[in-house]
Amino acid sequence: MKAGFTLIEMMVVVVIIGVLATLAVVGYRKLVQSSHVTEATNMVQSIRVAQEAYHAETQQYANISTTLTSWYPNPNPSANRVWMWGGSCAGTGACNIDWNTLPLHVDGPVMFGYATVAGPANSSPPALPTGIPTTIQLPSPSPTDWYVVTAMCDLDGDPGTPDTIVLTTSWTNQVFTFNEGL
Repeated sequence: MKAGFTLIEMMVVVVIIGVLATLAVVGYRKLVQSSHVTEATNMVQSIRVAQEAYHAETQQYANISTTLTSWYPNPNPSANRVWMWGGSCAGTGACNIDWNTLPLHVDGPVMFGYATVAGPANSSPPALPTGIPTTIQLPSPSPTDWYVVTAMCDLDGDPGTPDTIVLTTSWTNQVFTFNEGL
């Protein structure tokens, strides 16, 4: 009598390996997306610290971006590309003043696009980008000097506007993340 595997046994093993491979790919994709969102969260926190340092020196926050959707260093942030931080954004129409104004240190290329808008007391902040729930309300006019920092990227790679948003403001210590898994 010859020993061996039946066709059914082989098919069961192939199905089990296929299921395990699918789970591994899904887990890996979630890990990669989570690392991208961590980049944005860390950068938004760094911009917050830089804004506070700038305010301590000049008694005002740096109004860098023209709008909360004027992304730097990439005007169309996508998960397909990373961009080096640094250099001027002059001539692009995306910046009021250069990002080098803030004491901000970036370790390497970034995937998200970043914007920070600021203003004095008794002024109104701009409208928040599309995709942020209406539960986030900004005081208008603000009783104090203020800033808003946003980071956006199209992590799912579909055409259209960026869908993952990271946000913080001078009115809260929280960093909000919207549509992280998209």
